[in-house]
Parts: sequence; C-alpha cells; structure tokens
Amino acid sequence: MSTGKPDQIARAREAWGEDIPSEVLALAQACKAQTSRAVARRLGYSDAVISHVLAKKYPGDVAKVFATIRGSLMGETVDCPELGELRRDQCLRNQVKPFSSNNSASARLFHACRVCPHRQQKDVA
Repeated sequence: MSTGKPDQIARAREAWGEDIPSEVLALAQACKAQTSRAVARRLGYSDAVISHVLAKKYPGDVAKVFATIRGSLMGETVDCPELGELRRDQCLRNQVKPFSSNNSASARLFHACRVCPHRQQKDVA
C-alpha cells in the first residue's frame, strides 16, 4: 500500500550506492517518517539542501551537514568546555552565534567556541 510519499531511502541508496554514509541513511529515514521540509526545518537547512544531500549532489559543506545530522538525528554529543555535554547540532549552532555583551554566559560561550576543538569552522581570528 503506497502512501504517496516518495521513498527517500530508496532514492538515497540509488544515489550513494553500497557505501551510503550512515548520516545519509538517517536523513532518508527521517524524511520518510516525516516530510523533508519538516526534517530540513529541524536541521536548520532548506528543503533543497536536504534533497541535494540525499541525491549526492550537494556542492556545499557536506561535513557540516553530516555533523548536524549526527547531532539532531543520531544523538551524537560533544563535551562543551563551557556548557558540558550537548548535542553536536546545538554545538554547531552556538559556533555561529554573534557576540553579545548583554549576557556574560553568552559572551563566555562566544569566546570558548572560537578556540574549541569541536569547532567546525576553522576561520578563527
């Protein structure tokens, strides 16, 4: 019985072949269970990015997308020097937050993220 939803798992397996990364499989399973738009919103990406990753055609930073998937969909955590254990996707979101002097905890986190070994972006000034 067909639900009318595309089989994201089959599409991903076709695009990636035998060596499909576990992140892509987790993404496809989440898209099959929900909608790709809902999964995209949860991950903080556009529906187009999700589609391109599943199709193995994403020209952007695949490692960053995979890290977000591991945190949000696969439960990967990191030991943040400032906050303790948190999901990898939350760590990535903290890394791109702008500096704010309104809250001392936010300011400490901003500075800690700049030199953290978990930092995804290596453009530390």
